[in-house]
Amino acid sequence: MYNIMKQVFLMICISLAVLAAGNSLSAQSAQDASDGNDEKLSLSVEVASGFVWRGISLNATPVVQPAITFSSGNFSIGAWGSTPFTPYEYQEFDIFAEYQIAPSFSIGLVSYFDCAAPSYFDFKKTQTGHAFDLMLMYSGSDNFPLRAMVSTIIAGADLNDDGKSNFSTYLELGYGNTTKWGVDWEVFTGFVPMKSDFYEIDGANVINLGFGVTKSFEITPTYSLPLSLRLSVNPAHESVFFVASIALF
Repeated sequence: MYNIMKQVFLMICISLAVLAAGNSLSAQSAQDASDGNDEKLSLSVEVASGFVWRGISLNATPVVQPAITFSSGNFSIGAWGSTPFTPYEYQEFDIFAEYQIAPSFSIGLVSYFDCAAPSYFDFKKTQTGHAFDLMLMYSGSDNFPLRAMVSTIIAGADLNDDGKSNFSTYLELGYGNTTKWGVDWEVFTGFVPMKSDFYEIDGANVINLGFGVTKSFEITPTYSLPLSLRLSVNPAHESVFFVASIALF
């Protein structure tokens, strides 16, 4: 069965790559013909003092996190990675897809991959390095900037004591705005409603509670460096994190 999954996954990856390349060429042609084209390719690189994800520290040392995203209309696909500066630390590579189903609602699917796993194409649930996360997201509005997310691990490395999929679920709320000094801020809280080895808790609990700010510093008239500071607490683990990051572009 896992061989079939491996082949299907490989075909999907190749198909998405071909689609992205074809759309990119089409986008270039369309851009020449019209300024109203909404297809674009985005690249970014961020450097952070650590990697904290949903109240869990994955890297306590500095990391570099590149990303590439291709968007066309309401659909986007891309890849994201986190690589530590220190050898033999946790390294991650993700592939994601997202579709905007309404002005403030989108649905997304992410394949998280632990690069320490022996094979990228091993999908046996007892040994795979993949975890597949299905998310429903609400982005709020300018008048009421509340965001919400419901996330469930639907397949991969998320098993209960019986060796079956645990379907670990995470819910997050965030509320933020921009001050008159140009500082973006947000308060957020994340909750897991059940026991989950994936989130390292024994029962329902808040695992991610905190506050973040972002300020862009103008380097040249056409280039700015956004600096972000994020202070968070994991009440379930009784741990606290303070992470700084800079988006290089």
